Amino acid sequence: MSDSIVRHGRMFHNVSDSIYWLPSDDDEMDRLVGQHFALKALFEGNVAQEVLPILEQGAKILDVGCGPGTMLMDLATEYPECELVGIDMCDVFPNNIKPPNVQFLHANVLERLPFDDNTFDFVHMRFFMLALRREEWPIALKEIHRVLKPGGYFQSLESGMMDHGNDFCLWVGGVFANVMQERGQEPYIAFKLGPIMEEAQIRPVKCDRRTTYLSKPDQLNREFLWDIVNIVRGTQPFLTGPLGVSPDKYQQFLQKFEHECKQAPGAEWELAINLGQKAY
Repeated sequence: MSDSIVRHGRMFHNVSDSIYWLPSDDDEMDRLVGQHFALKALFEGNVAQEVLPILEQGAKILDVGCGPGTMLMDLATEYPECELVGIDMCDVFPNNIKPPNVQFLHANVLERLPFDDNTFDFVHMRFFMLALRREEWPIALKEIHRVLKPGGYFQSLESGMMDHGNDFCLWVGGVFANVMQERGQEPYIAFKLGPIMEEAQIRPVKCDRRTTYLSKPDQLNREFLWDIVNIVRGTQPFLTGPLGVSPDKYQQFLQKFEHECKQAPGAEWELAINLGQKAY
């Protein structure tokens, strides 16, 4: 694994020029696995419908910021004729147990990727909202455009903030958004990506917005409640000060946050897939 640092008992990457503020330990990898299958259920599949014909023909796929590789290995099983590559700046992906059509590389999308121009039919990335500064999004998308084949698709999945719920939930959501802004990040990139894609010469095809209802007791919405609580848990080193919650009281705060998400009027969390296509 890349150089790491321990904060509040959690392992974080220690890449000097990165602003990413979620952990890189086993608990975080477990969260990402659970999140993957919740997102797959919410959006009824791993990829937008428009991309399926390309995958069925046997495509070359790149997953940017692949983490533990769950999405990539899931796709590799569904589409064994495809060739899939996952990149991440942290070596958290599996090295031994993986499908034969998958490979993982250590790389950073903000630097020139180790691929020729026009290499991939489909490029995927998700939850870079905590990894990129505002000014880094155009850089990343221009590099994605470079490695996409003409006619290839780009899919980004990001979320909004917690803008619906009771006063406690709105307060927590507001603090989280403020910390992002103070770190030079865009809390609502999910809904502002279209113009940045156009600037990178990736034509926006659609923005598919879906809402999760964290107060509802069904399995899917409970999985998203678990996910958002664990995101707030994982970002503890950056939130204790702004929230005014001491480290020894943070577990108590998390329990209250989870409880309040279930209270009227019910907390909601919106996510969005932005799909774009490189010109032929």
